Amino acid sequence: MTTQTDERLYFPAPDVVLHDNGVRHESYRRDDTVVRVAFIPPGVAAVDESRTEAQVGMVVRGELTVTVDGVTKVMQPEHDVYVVPPHVGLSAVNSSSEETVLLEITRSKPGEKYPAPSGYFLEPLESRKFVKMDVTFFLADWIELMVADIPGGGQMPYHKHSHEQIGICLEGRYDMTVEETSHELRFGGTYFCASQEGHSAENPHAAMARSLNIFIPPRYHRVPKQEKEQESP
Repeated sequence: MTTQTDERLYFPAPDVVLHDNGVRHESYRRDDTVVRVAFIPPGVAAVDESRTEAQVGMVVRGELTVTVDGVTKVMQPEHDVYVVPPHVGLSAVNSSSEETVLLEITRSKPGEKYPAPSGYFLEPLESRKFVKMDVTFFLADWIELMVADIPGGGQMPYHKHSHEQIGICLEGRYDMTVEETSHELRFGGTYFCASQEGHSAENPHAAMARSLNIFIPPRYHRVPKQEKEQESP
């Protein structure tokens, strides 16, 4: 039976903050992990002093110039990802004439290590078909990101695995189920799925839906061979 407590755990409501510079944050949290959707107006610069958490970010609309430890990159939508370890500073500016939307994941979990990739930025590792979806992967040592297009009528069958999984709706809408709790996700809506929590996804609508799925540790490219678990293909 679905309970209100279950829904808040798997599909938390966002904390919304509007800052003096016009930036709006919608933050979703479960335990040691926060997903933050940032709406950044044109011309706004932000200097983010080094945090105690690891930071991973992807631009999904517009563009953003990001500097990490002296390395600067103009991030394009769904093409560039930054991976910043704890205690490393990051700054960003939206120098475009349009609003930028940034998705950021912050995490600090006892016992975990968060090494940075060379140069702090990732580009797509590969794109391919997976369970009738078009997917694109980004890979770092401790985290894997998968952008997935879910066609109308498409679904990911119910399954479970040892990896944590977090997902954010990027476009359209789709139904997500974690354990026995189901929720329709729209843009920015986030789910959290802990290790061995069963989950599935379905797009019952005609229009395509798009999602960002995060696996900690990486699942599809660095799964130990000895691992035995109930998983989808």
